[in-house]
Amino acid sequence: MGRRPSLETRQHILTAAGDLFYTRGVRAVGMDLVIGTAKVANATLYRHFATKDDLVTAYLVDRNEHWWKRLQEAAAQAPDAPGRIRALFDLTAREMAAPGYRGCATLNITSEFPDADHPAHRAAVAHKAHVRAWMRDQLREAGAAQPDDTAGKLMIILDGAQVLAAALGSTEPAQQMTQLADQLLTAALPRPAR
Repeated sequence: MGRRPSLETRQHILTAAGDLFYTRGVRAVGMDLVIGTAKVANATLYRHFATKDDLVTAYLVDRNEHWWKRLQEAAAQAPDAPGRIRALFDLTAREMAAPGYRGCATLNITSEFPDADHPAHRAAVAHKAHVRAWMRDQLREAGAAQPDDTAGKLMIILDGAQVLAAALGSTEPAQQMTQLADQLLTAALPRPAR
C-alpha cells in the first residue's frame, strides 16, 4: 500500500480525530488514541498537528466548513430569504434526529474549553458569530424591522434546542425548535401585501 498524499493524510487524521472527539469528548481522547485509530505514525500526526490544541481547532474548523457547505446546498433550494433561514433549522433538525447525535460540536467545544483565549474556543465563537451574521443578513433582505435582535433570538432557539436534544436524547426539542423559529419569523417579517 502506497503512502497517502499530505492533504489526504491530514484529512484522514482530522476525520478519525473528529469522530473520537465528537463521540467521546475532546478531553477524554488522547493523542495516542488518535494515532491508533487513524493508523498513522506519531511523526505523521505531529507533522500535521504540532499539538492537541492544533488538532482540536483544525477539527472544529473543518467540521464547520463542511456544515456551511451543507447549509449552502440546502439554502440554494429555498425560494427566498425566510426560506433560507428555515432551511438552516430543517438541516439542524435532521442532524438532531440522526443516530449518535451528541449535540452541536461547536457548543461542545465551548463547554470543554471555556477559556476565551483557547484557539478552539475562539474558532467556536467565530463560527457562531458567522451563523448569526448570516441569519441577520437573511432577515435584513426579507425586510425584518430588527434583524440583529431577531437573529439573536433565533440563535437562542437554535442552540438551546441542540443542547436539550443532546441532553435528553429526544427529538422533541427539534420539533419545538422549528415551530418556535417559524413563529418568530412570522412575527418579525412584514406581512405580504394582498
